[in-house]
Amino acid sequence: MKKTKLEKSNFPESVKRISISTLLLVFVVTLLSLFALPKLQTQYSLKQFLPQDNPLLKRDEHTRQLFQLPDSQPFIITAKISHPSETWFEKDKIQSLERLTDLLAHFPGVKNTLSLATVQGAINSDDGLSVGPLLKNLPKEKWATETTNNPLISPTLVSKDGRTASVIVNVKSLNTSEILHLRQNLEVTANAAVPFSKVEIGGTPAVQTDVGVLLQTEIRNFVVLGFLACFLVLGLIFSNWSPLIISFVVILCANIIVLAIMALAGYPFSILSSTIPILTTVDVVSLCIHTLLRYSEERKNQPHASHHELVTYTFKTLLGPNFIASMTTMIGFLALLTVKVPLIRDYGITAAISITTGWVVTTLLLFPMLYFLPGPKARLWAWSKARWGLYLFRRSGVWAFLIILVSSALAIKGQSLSWSARLFDDLPANHQVRLSTERIDKELGGMIPIDIELSGKPDAWNDPKLLARLDQHLAEIRGLKGVGSVVGLPDLVAAANIHHSRLPASRSSTAEVFFLYSLSSNSPLKNFLNTDSSNTRVSVRTQDLPGNELHSLVLNIKQLTEQKFPELKVDITGMGSTIHHLNNELSHELIFGFWQSMAAICLLLIFVFRSVRWALVACIPNLVPPAALLGFLALSETPIKPSVAIIFSIALGLAFNNTVYLLERLRAIQKKYPRSRELEIEKTLWREGNPCLISSMTLLAGFSVFMASYFAMNRIFGFYMLLSMLAGLVGDLILLPTLLKSCPWLLNSVPWKKEKIMATASALFMALFISFSPTPTVAQTGEGTPTVEQIGEQMSQRLRSKDEEFQVAMKIIEADGSSKDREMHIWRLSPTKKEHYLMVRMEKPQDLKGTALLATLKNEEEEKWIYLPSSKQTRRLTGESGQGGILGSELSTEDFDFNREQGAKNVLKKTVEVKGKKYFLIESDVNSTSANYSKIISFVQADEYLPMKSECYDKQGKLLKILDVVGYKKVSPTKWRASKIKIRNVQNKRGTEITLSRVKLDQGLKTSRFTPKALSEN
Repeated sequence: MKKTKLEKSNFPESVKRISISTLLLVFVVTLLSLFALPKLQTQYSLKQFLPQDNPLLKRDEHTRQLFQLPDSQPFIITAKISHPSETWFEKDKIQSLERLTDLLAHFPGVKNTLSLATVQGAINSDDGLSVGPLLKNLPKEKWATETTNNPLISPTLVSKDGRTASVIVNVKSLNTSEILHLRQNLEVTANAAVPFSKVEIGGTPAVQTDVGVLLQTEIRNFVVLGFLACFLVLGLIFSNWSPLIISFVVILCANIIVLAIMALAGYPFSILSSTIPILTTVDVVSLCIHTLLRYSEERKNQPHASHHELVTYTFKTLLGPNFIASMTTMIGFLALLTVKVPLIRDYGITAAISITTGWVVTTLLLFPMLYFLPGPKARLWAWSKARWGLYLFRRSGVWAFLIILVSSALAIKGQSLSWSARLFDDLPANHQVRLSTERIDKELGGMIPIDIELSGKPDAWNDPKLLARLDQHLAEIRGLKGVGSVVGLPDLVAAANIHHSRLPASRSSTAEVFFLYSLSSNSPLKNFLNTDSSNTRVSVRTQDLPGNELHSLVLNIKQLTEQKFPELKVDITGMGSTIHHLNNELSHELIFGFWQSMAAICLLLIFVFRSVRWALVACIPNLVPPAALLGFLALSETPIKPSVAIIFSIALGLAFNNTVYLLERLRAIQKKYPRSRELEIEKTLWREGNPCLISSMTLLAGFSVFMASYFAMNRIFGFYMLLSMLAGLVGDLILLPTLLKSCPWLLNSVPWKKEKIMATASALFMALFISFSPTPTVAQTGEGTPTVEQIGEQMSQRLRSKDEEFQVAMKIIEADGSSKDREMHIWRLSPTKKEHYLMVRMEKPQDLKGTALLATLKNEEEEKWIYLPSSKQTRRLTGESGQGGILGSELSTEDFDFNREQGAKNVLKKTVEVKGKKYFLIESDVNSTSANYSKIISFVQADEYLPMKSECYDKQGKLLKILDVVGYKKVSPTKWRASKIKIRNVQNKRGTEITLSRVKLDQGLKTSRFTPKALSEN
């Protein structure tokens, strides 16, 4: 009988205590981790795949700021009339749409809304000029023709057939749970408001929320299916229950701890990190299988050794290989840290954490659980020798040659990869958000935005000839295949139609149109023309085209634009011009960046094996998976996306597992027979082949659950992960053994020259592969402190006047620092509390000189008139002007109004001291009386009772604007006026500076001064 090499001894009692302590430690950590799991969130966004600090994205951000575009993509509610003979051009339906649009605008988190019922416009009619909601100023019989032929409206807000309308809901910066809650409220409200139509919720936020919900379901499915798949494999391998119990406990503890670490570290589940539970499970099971099968092998080889001795021997033998196998896998993921994409970097970190945690938990639990439970009993086929290796070794040279040849051919074929991915083809088929996205894409002007920015000299776009050229160019772009809708500055000018022609004939006429739009509460002009009229934007929306087709379309649009406007600078921005380019760039980096992983793993193996040669040989079989991936991706014409390209780094780390176990076993055998000159590769495969094969089967079973995913992306991910692991099996269990059988000198000691030649050849082979590859409330606040009512009365005595005349210089400052100056002469008369008159005559810029505006308010009835000097006509302004910025500035009509009672509830909060001066801090609740604000906090100088600063908060309670009033001067014995007012919008970063001069108060102005006829008099 063969003598065992293990020493017979009583198992130390200290080992029992350490084992029990270790088990208790891991179980306590696992139980505590359960409390962190509710913090784990899911998150999905197209922006997750975009790199940081990219020049293209910075240019895109500059365009958004210049034209005051929203930072985030909107929800798009589509409503299609159910009855085929009806359209939206009916009064009751438009009223329902208007109520819905207005209701949604007041939802928490909503910035603003827009629909066919509320879209603003300027209409020239017999009654005068109307600025406000378009349909309210049009006869019903003209609704269909005026809207479907207006590029500003159709097809974006209503389809050409009039049956599908959309409500665009622009949202503020919200977290995932807030967006999900808002999305649910939008759907419920829309269905209740327009029950005669089929409502769907689309747009990027809808994609984000729906995918997030599906991810939660998918993660649960992955965990369950992954467990079942792995335990099925374990049941086929072992004939007793202890391996299943051990594996179940280790998998459960490892997954819970990994998820807790993600939750505590603030890493949400993304469409990539939904794979983490599977990665953790298959990694842990792989470690368990190698360890448990080695125990079964050693029990056969050392029949006289006790169970405790076999456990100790197995644990010591595999501690190193298990660690190295986990390290190589972890390095594959850590290589993703070099990618400038937060989502992918975070995925690399979380995956590395899961692999490391899996190894730690497995190492801590396996020994004590094996110690206390019966030893595993492997089925005969599982622990038997790998007899299938005998066939391979008969024709080892042929096998090695064929694999290298096929791998090289696939790598060469991989040069013709498909870059034709679409943005929204990952959404589940027939899912509501997918159907809504397709409807928007087909009927409502497309999903993918492209912006054309044309830059010239200041006031360049006041030139009617340039506008006419742009109008022609817009018609050309609309004719391009794949373009859904085009809107530009000529469309806005034409929509005004104040000169009985599509476009104005003079610069002054153009300036008057722009001035007219500035009177609107929410002028669309700001999105198409910057402050000094030097830059304009053309908004193009395309269908969700394949990446290569969209790229060609963008290039075509840019080329045509540059040919049409050679004297201007042309920039193309927007999602359509950036996202595919960035995704392709990122995908290329991920595919060929796996060499970083290869180099890092190779460096690690040099230290492990203490041999450069062994480390290089270990890399050879692991070139097969990337070659196979490149070839099959090209042959199947699978569109390349970052979510596909990331497989290369992942697969490489996993592929090295079997290489490590094989070469570690080979090195152990070579040390056992130091005098043998033969390379014991047959014996190595004979003993280690089945554990590696079985471990790979577990990986295959675990990753196969991705084939049942909701998402095409995850199904593709799963398929190519399976392919890469099969290729890894070929490389490790066929190529590596047969290559070493035919060329044992690769590892054996050889003369220096021959070793140098082989090292050079290996380097050349790898290089070749690379080449392929405010009424107040009275409140006494303290002794000697005035009440709010008393403060208000003192302010009124200093500021209120019956009439006044003054000169105003207004400077409008955009977020990017650019500015536009305007000068005007203003007269105001308020003979009673219910009667007010205001006249404004423009003096600068020159194009607007003489343009005058009259506004009157009598018994709450307001009238507005405008004088246009280019046509010498005075027209009445009808419609709703709302509470927008005055002349495009950040100054609202309600920001300063000392003559009209606001009905606000005022509270004197406290007295503060700033730079030695005392101020009353008054908080005004204006939520029920203001269209824009919920509250206003005012700082009133205590000694002079003059308002110095106001902080205005929006309807959601967030700071919106700050008004600073400086340079107060006495303009009469008892009246004061500020010389300058500064308004800063902290949300959109815009500002306005107003300088007042030549102020005259209480001159005795008459109402006859404020008539439409007086507008045309200088």
